[in-house]
Amino acid sequence: MDRQQIIAAAVNTVEELRNELVPRDTGNMAKNALQYLISNNEIVIYIDTKAAAYVYYTNEPWISPKWKGKKNPNQDWWDRFAQTFIERFNDKLGGTIK
Repeated sequence: MDRQQIIAAAVNTVEELRNELVPRDTGNMAKNALQYLISNNEIVIYIDTKAAAYVYYTNEPWISPKWKGKKNPNQDWWDRFAQTFIERFNDKLGGTIK
């Protein structure tokens, strides 16, 4: 597999997960804030906090009395995103990310 195929697999995986795992209340995080940067042999996947300053709160437990003990339905979504990315990318490459 050449470099362009690996890059394409990484981008394709991000785009799949953008539609599946990024919280979509307004769609802003999925459409605008989820970003990636490819440089040399590295892909950096991140949430642009200028586009979604509230991102930190989407991943954490709800502790405010306002929520009356309810669990944040998006809690830990970033961890699930990262783990699923690794699994799918590995499958596409037929190998293991180290």
